[in-house]
Amino acid sequence: MARSIIIVGAGPAGLSAAIEAVKQGAQVTLIDEAPRPGGQIYRQAAPALRGKDVAEPGEVRRKRHLLDAFDRVRPRIDYRPDTAAYALFGPRDVHLASGDRTVTIGADAAILANGVREVALPFPGWTTPGVMYAGGAQSLIKAQHALPGRNVVVAGSGPLPMVVAAQILRAGGKVAALAMLHGITECAGPLAGLWHGRAVVVEGLCYLATVIRARVPRLTGLVPIRALGKERLEAVVLARLDAAGSVVEGTEREVACDALVVNYGFAANSELAAMAGARMRYDELVGGWLPEVDALGRISVPGIFVAGDGAGLRGALVAETEGRLVGAAAASPPAFLTEAGFGQNWREALGRRRNLCEFQKVVRRMLEVPRALWSLADDETIVCRCENVSLGDLRFAFSAGHIAPNTIKRSTRAGMGWCGGRTCLPMIAALADLHGGAAPSVMMTPRPLARPVPLAAIANHTGE
Repeated sequence: MARSIIIVGAGPAGLSAAIEAVKQGAQVTLIDEAPRPGGQIYRQAAPALRGKDVAEPGEVRRKRHLLDAFDRVRPRIDYRPDTAAYALFGPRDVHLASGDRTVTIGADAAILANGVREVALPFPGWTTPGVMYAGGAQSLIKAQHALPGRNVVVAGSGPLPMVVAAQILRAGGKVAALAMLHGITECAGPLAGLWHGRAVVVEGLCYLATVIRARVPRLTGLVPIRALGKERLEAVVLARLDAAGSVVEGTEREVACDALVVNYGFAANSELAAMAGARMRYDELVGGWLPEVDALGRISVPGIFVAGDGAGLRGALVAETEGRLVGAAAASPPAFLTEAGFGQNWREALGRRRNLCEFQKVVRRMLEVPRALWSLADDETIVCRCENVSLGDLRFAFSAGHIAPNTIKRSTRAGMGWCGGRTCLPMIAALADLHGGAAPSVMMTPRPLARPVPLAAIANHTGE
């Protein structure tokens, strides 16, 4: 009898898992919050919107290949766009919200491929209108063909800020400055790792060439320390910091802009896995709190799998390859699923994933954020935007011995707002370590509404 599978997320991992699971004869339900498949990296604009694709040709080809493959099997999939999975208590107890209704569905297995979210570093003025995540700016360009501003400063660590700066330029915008925490050459790693990701390296160099041709000032080692403006952003102050987090004298530089785009890494969307009871581990560099997974994507809860960046930040190429592997594993009867047997049938895909992961270790060096950067926030800086909790509020809680995320939540309300802690939790963990002297050990307990859901939709609940 065919196995039934629920997949959450229609990015590279989720789409690949759905395609492979259907090929293996499974009945697949694919859930995604976006109106069209592709995830963040392959985000699609509405058909009525016309505009050029600002991505590199290689990325465009990968996107088209994956979406075309999905279109071929789509008639055999219960595909549900504009739908949020807001609670998970096992593969047979998945709670979904769509429009003005909610439903509970079940299956033999569930695959969580809901990716990551961006991490911000709080600094004075970072909540000023006009300051946004790099991924948010990228979404505007890809999905709406709209620019984040007329004169943009892009800052952060890792490759995404450089990519977004180039895409803003290709979309017709102006970049006032690109402030990269690490230089490209200082992050180069072992040649074998670079070779495994050579196609992506070439694409990255093409994005860099776009920035150079536009004569954008590239300010390596400088970070935003203040955002200026009352009603909206007017300028940003960039500077270099020493090891203690103090501004290096003479390095401050004010740049006029109407948008500041920042990215300092990513955190996994792991709330659903934790809610289901998965064993979790903490690794700040590769996504914060992550479920423990084996080579086949299985977590500690029977019947639940995780694929893609939600299992550890490794990029779209790994996600697509891993999606196939996890889709095939979830479609297999559990009694016959062993790593040894699976490895014999999927040796090539497992080898490709292994090689691409070696490349991601090189990329990861660009994502390292010095501890000093977390000292930019002052006591007036808001950390939890939903509940308006400042660093001063958190420091008072730390001084009272409230260090663990759950106790901080109870004593300050940080993490109780609309986002459920998704925005502030990585910041709370880092600030508790910096100011409270306690590295994070336990994840903030995720509550059932992992995504905001209207009360009317909860009242209009049915089972399937």
